[in-house]
Amino acid sequence: MLDPTASEVTGSGMWTEQAFGVGHFAKYAEARSAEADTHSMIVQLALEKKAKEAPHHNQAIIRDVAAKLNNESPRAKRVYDQPSKGILWGFEVSAYIWTKAIASGTYMMAMIFWFAGVIEMTDQLWWAVIGIGGMFLTLTGILLVKDLDRPERFLYVLLRPNWNSWLVKGAYILLGYATVLTASAVVLFMGLDRNLLIYLAYAGVPLAALTGVYTAWLFQQAKGRSWSEDQLLPLRFLYETLGAGLGALIILQGQLLGIILGIACLYLVWLGGKKTVMKPQMEPLL
Repeated sequence: MLDPTASEVTGSGMWTEQAFGVGHFAKYAEARSAEADTHSMIVQLALEKKAKEAPHHNQAIIRDVAAKLNNESPRAKRVYDQPSKGILWGFEVSAYIWTKAIASGTYMMAMIFWFAGVIEMTDQLWWAVIGIGGMFLTLTGILLVKDLDRPERFLYVLLRPNWNSWLVKGAYILLGYATVLTASAVVLFMGLDRNLLIYLAYAGVPLAALTGVYTAWLFQQAKGRSWSEDQLLPLRFLYETLGAGLGALIILQGQLLGIILGIACLYLVWLGGKKTVMKPQMEPLL
């Protein structure tokens, strides 16, 4: 049976350029690819060429030298490998999950409590909920675009969509949720019938839930990581979204104890999202 770990890890080879940079760092690979040691290869090629051109009595000597060089080199050399890529998704993705949870969770929890009769949605609370949702949704979009290798091509996601990708589906979900927030703000600002806010909430709550959860399905498309095997990942994202929304609403109450508890809740959501993003990327590739 072949054992791929039996060969020496040389760090250079025809298909090992990944060691110099992958993902966001691939642009540095070409600059470092010249570091490969080609001296032995040049000597070997020169000897082989000389052996073909040399007189018959010299060919044996040249071939003996080439054989000696070959014997001194490792028998098995690893020329194809898939090195650990390390952390490719860092601060931007962790922060994007956190801001997205606050943006969607605040609206979703407010609507749930409103429909359940727990709170009364005054104009002041409406503007606070919409303001938090809009501000953190804007931050989410900025972080999402910033994380792309080619931010200027973000419009391709919308204009040339690949509907098999949850990145595309998520972009349209974010757009739909932003539309609900904008329409709610227009109703308040124009003094329109407040029943329109109820109708908007019927669409807004599902869109808010999808906004908080869709990243789980995006992660599950990464088949090389444990995200793809975690069937409870969407529920975890939903739980963190509800927790972030609850923390934000508690802070809006304005009481000192509530502010402390709300900040603690948001901090726990941040830690949970960071762990979700970072831990699978540290897993060794088998």
